[in-house]
Amino acid sequence: MTADEKAFLDQVAASIQRRGFRLPALIALQIGHPLTFLGGQLVWVAQPALSLFMSTQTIRQVAQLLEKPAAVQALIDRLETNEG
Repeated sequence: MTADEKAFLDQVAASIQRRGFRLPALIALQIGHPLTFLGGQLVWVAQPALSLFMSTQTIRQVAQLLEKPAAVQALIDRLETNEG
């Protein structure tokens, strides 16, 4: 994993924590872990609509994160270790 990917994971984990969605995000990621690749593909398909709400760079990073099982696991690990 590159330094940029690690920084993005830290940013996503911190954002989830800040909004109080740590537990729901952990549950969703752990239950849906086998389907995250499909989620990444869905993000690519929905990119035109999503670009109304977020930058194309963020959309790309989210899609790439979901396509890599190791990155999803790293996000789960970050959320599990940062309980508050």
